[in-house]
Amino acid sequence: MTQNLHLYLFQGDHFVKKVRCLAFSLEREAYTPFESVTAEFLSDTLPDSSIDRIGIYLDSSCIFLGLADSIRQYRKQQASFVRISARSFTSLLTQNELEPGLHSNLTIQSLMTGFYQFPYITYENLSGSGYIFVKSGNTMWDGVVSFGYKLTGHYPYIQHNHICLTRPQNHPLTEFYPEQVLEYGTVSDTRKLVSHYHMEDLAGNPNAYQQENPAAAAFHIVRHKQIAFDSSFRHDPQDALTFRNLYSRRGCEASYLVYDGFQNEMLGHRITFGSLIQNQTVCRVQADFGVNGFRTKLSCYHDGFYNLS
Repeated sequence: MTQNLHLYLFQGDHFVKKVRCLAFSLEREAYTPFESVTAEFLSDTLPDSSIDRIGIYLDSSCIFLGLADSIRQYRKQQASFVRISARSFTSLLTQNELEPGLHSNLTIQSLMTGFYQFPYITYENLSGSGYIFVKSGNTMWDGVVSFGYKLTGHYPYIQHNHICLTRPQNHPLTEFYPEQVLEYGTVSDTRKLVSHYHMEDLAGNPNAYQQENPAAAAFHIVRHKQIAFDSSFRHDPQDALTFRNLYSRRGCEASYLVYDGFQNEMLGHRITFGSLIQNQTVCRVQADFGVNGFRTKLSCYHDGFYNLS
């Protein structure tokens, strides 16, 4: 069945224009706090007013809503094209810094509403309170990660403009069969692995807390990191090193498949494909659209937070 892909252009609260996409690419990734897209369409003229928001619809379903980061208009072969790059509204969390210092008795609601107001961003409203310690230059997303990890033991991830704090569970499962899959395989990437973390204590004494990363040792990697005392984990300093070890393993191993089409898979959805991928969590979605329709690559990480064996 033919799928219709349209781009809706907005300026402020006003709808400006609807166009048919000629080409499109989308990426969702578990450790990236926003979705990103590029879209291309034919257009002789752009509206006089600046476009600041776009929505992308597949048939009647919105698959992306975000800020227009860049707009380029160009001509080739006697036609005029426009190319737009955009990121979801959760990208704003990476662009706003928090006031340094200790912020205590926070809930996720007070964290998300007590500092700044963000349009279109929602969040998993869990009960429970805690604190964050903000260093100079820390962003709102750093605060969300710090708070979320202490509350749930998981690294937050994004679905559209919604912040998910807990580990994915009870999400849709899709089974793929050999005749559907164009390519499949595995990936190993050890470039981010750290073998040892060393942290000073609150008094500044070096090597007061230490932790080795078994995942790095398995690859004979020697990478030592010396860090100052992390006040974000003053309740459990050793957990500061556990968190860093888990994060350094992000995406270090993955299984993937590629298929023709697009089913609007979200981060946290589960897929199965033969013996390679068995009921595993989707951690990266890369979808492209062009003259031959959609092609999608789904990756399932095997790291410190996802699909642990």
